[in-house]
Amino acid sequence: MADIPKGRVSGRSTTKPSSPGRDVGLSDPLDRDYICEKVCSCSEKTDIVDKLGRQLKQRCVTKRIQWDEENRGRLAWRYKAEVGYYMTKPARPIMSKDQPNRPSRFPIGRAIGDGVMLRDLEGKMQKGMLRIPDVTILKITGVEIEAMRASGVIDWSRFVPLPRNIEIILEIKFPGDVLSKGQITDYPKIAGPDKFRVLEASDCDCKRRRQREPEREPVRSPVTTPMQRERTESRKWYELSPSRPSPAPAPQPVRPSYGPVVSESDGIPLSSYVKSGANIVGGVVLVGGAIAILYFSGGLSAPASAEGVAAGVALIVTGAAVHSAQRNSSKDNGA
Repeated sequence: MADIPKGRVSGRSTTKPSSPGRDVGLSDPLDRDYICEKVCSCSEKTDIVDKLGRQLKQRCVTKRIQWDEENRGRLAWRYKAEVGYYMTKPARPIMSKDQPNRPSRFPIGRAIGDGVMLRDLEGKMQKGMLRIPDVTILKITGVEIEAMRASGVIDWSRFVPLPRNIEIILEIKFPGDVLSKGQITDYPKIAGPDKFRVLEASDCDCKRRRQREPEREPVRSPVTTPMQRERTESRKWYELSPSRPSPAPAPQPVRPSYGPVVSESDGIPLSSYVKSGANIVGGVVLVGGAIAILYFSGGLSAPASAEGVAAGVALIVTGAAVHSAQRNSSKDNGA
């Protein structure tokens, strides 16, 4: 049986000698805050339940760490949740076939497919060849990860949870959970006895954390539109650029409700026609007078009769009077 790691003080956590195999804690405050934030939020409430309706808090922690690994870190993440290990010498992590830089999300299925997990004489799976600790914390730091991202070159060999890259093998225990003998024996073999840790939910002091971070009322502030440069810098690399607004259509002429507009080449506008009505009437009367003279006189070849001449003269005089009245009206308007 492997040696049980000795206890030591870490922050608010202290090893209890009465609990064999329990070496608490996370000496790095950043690691402790990150893991305890997941533990406390999942302890309060989770939607992941089993068939009996019991909350699967440990599964909740696993899902949230894996989400961070894939979405926040793009697989370049210090924390790996539920990595499956073949208990060979040395231990070997089970990685995804499609993404070699990511641990398999279904290590038990992979182990069965690879023929590692066999059935004993009673038909039960032999679990001793496969171990799945709750969290594997790597040696690489956040500062080093940010430096890699800034340079554009990621050293993926440092993100594979091999023993040389592992800083801590962590087992999380919620109320009612206890370490099994197999876990006490095998987990120290993955990366070494001094790297095995146990974190109980009570070590996170979730009640104190909630009191330390009271809910705040939202602060109302005016909404301002950032400058173009600020909007460009704040946009993430994976977000699409906003589409530009389409130009407004050119104004169209409004047609009158009484009919279509007629160009001057197609005829005289109605307004001009109305204005020149008196001239037209005068001209018609004059022409009519001449025709009357010809009609009553019996044609161009026959001598004109007295009645025809009189009628024609009367029409001509009437037309001249109308035309003169129109000219006088135009002069008055111009004056």
